[in-house]
Amino acid sequence: MATQLEIEQRQSVIRGWLESGITHSSAATMASVRFSISRSVSYDAIRQAQQTIDSSDDGPAESEQDLEPLSILATLQHHFNIAAASGDVPAMAKLVQSMDKARAWRGLKQEKASPLQSPHA
Repeated sequence: MATQLEIEQRQSVIRGWLESGITHSSAATMASVRFSISRSVSYDAIRQAQQTIDSSDDGPAESEQDLEPLSILATLQHHFNIAAASGDVPAMAKLVQSMDKARAWRGLKQEKASPLQSPHA
């Protein structure tokens, strides 16, 4: 009889296999060999791991919205303000570069971002 820790470790390994795209039959064979368990126990473990995957919220939602350029700029501005408050000049320089890239991605004129300029300009 396996301990609870061994069962959880088995579930973690099987979940990794399933998330990497391995078929259930291959995962059952691999689990049976690796953990010295029967195929029926392997399929039970696969079923449990698949239920965990299906119920987890690790991936993007189907109704997830596209990235909003203004929110990205606002976030970068917020991080710039934090870096400025702490006096982290290298981080400030990187954030200004990131704001320039975000503005270019947004399709705005290619002018350098000013850390004093509102991201909504």
